[in-house]
Amino acid sequence: MNTAYRFIQAMGCVAALLLTTTESAMASSLMLLSPAQVAGSWTFYVQGAEQDACTVTLKKDRTFSAQVSCLQAWLGRTPTTWSPTPDGLLLIGKDGSQSLFLELREAGRYEGSVEGSKTLVMQRAHLQSVH
Repeated sequence: MNTAYRFIQAMGCVAALLLTTTESAMASSLMLLSPAQVAGSWTFYVQGAEQDACTVTLKKDRTFSAQVSCLQAWLGRTPTTWSPTPDGLLLIGKDGSQSLFLELREAGRYEGSVEGSKTLVMQRAHLQSVH
């Protein structure tokens, strides 16, 4: 009985360790970036139409540079603010409604669907190699 009790205790410890490790890994993979971490110059373009790219500055106060008006062609309206999420970034319209959710694909690159089947890419301006 003593051996069985120790085995059960050991299995409980292993289960707790796995649960803690899994929770930590999931939490770190969905880390919320601060506005200061996201702020800066970003290049926006639709995949396949990179020649129509525009560069917009996302400011630390969650507003945009004046060049944000270039996004209206793809979004149907000009976003006025933005907000980081654990798995991406929201572009938000003047009335507070979501203009577009951009999913974080890799460091410095977000993607979202526009006009049905087109992909809008948002890439750090200093990462100019277009995928």
